[in-house]
Amino acid sequence: MAEEKKPLPLAEIVTGVIIVIILIVFALPRFMNWSEGSLIANEISKLYYDLDTAKNTAIKNKHNVWVTFQGTSGYLIFEDTNGNGSADAGESQRKVKLDPSVQFGVNLDPPVQNVWGTADATKPIDFAGGNNKFYFKSSGGASSTGVIYMIAITDVGNSQADIRAVKVIEGNGEIQVVRHSPGDSPPWK
Repeated sequence: MAEEKKPLPLAEIVTGVIIVIILIVFALPRFMNWSEGSLIANEISKLYYDLDTAKNTAIKNKHNVWVTFQGTSGYLIFEDTNGNGSADAGESQRKVKLDPSVQFGVNLDPPVQNVWGTADATKPIDFAGGNNKFYFKSSGGASSTGVIYMIAITDVGNSQADIRAVKVIEGNGEIQVVRHSPGDSPPWK
């Protein structure tokens, strides 16, 4: 004879629902922060890889490779085979769009100190002379020193926790990825 199943008591059902609600309330924000941070890390890694590839292409092919940042959501990399500084038909080009929840940017309020530690960062793309573009030379060096800041759109004006940056050094074309560490000295590591 089959055993008759007894329904769960109301107290057990309510307890189970309360436990699930508590898990959602505490776990969901942590998951969202982790997800946001990993998304920015992924986008900054792609940018680093693209810049490193551009530098190596300039060395290998012995001509300038330009990187031009377009607004706050994308960039163009092109091999300048004719040396005119423009992306022309027939020249290798790579256009990249950032994930829609990430942009080039920094917080102005609350402000974040720049990667050099000299002042507050005020521009998302900050190369010498106020440019939003530079190129890698056939020697491997960069045409100017600068930084590209990246932030989650939800953090703009709210948080500095997941801001990342890529520094490009003029002389040797060194490319460095740094992460903002609020409260630490120096604030970028």
